[in-house]
Amino acid sequence: MGLFNFWKKSGKKVEGDGEAAPSKEALEKEIADLGLDATGLEIKVEGDTVKVEGAAASDEMKEKVILAVGNVEGVASVEADADAAVFHTVEKGDTLS
Repeated sequence: MGLFNFWKKSGKKVEGDGEAAPSKEALEKEIADLGLDATGLEIKVEGDTVKVEGAAASDEMKEKVILAVGNVEGVASVEADADAAVFHTVEKGDTLS
């Protein structure tokens, strides 16, 4: 399991006041609205943590779903099986070359 932390009070507001985590249905709607294929994935909301379980169509799609649900207001962290995922934190001085 990988734990990905996000800023709880920022991100897209999908429902509520941003203090409480959004519902499973609201997150699934956000994923669909973004045109992401969550087939094979199960989304669970436990407090301000979202769990993404199952096998996605590809590792890339799973990474996109993790980022999509994490960037919703009210979500502080996402737990997911993302062993193949490679995220890089951009730091001052980083370049694309």
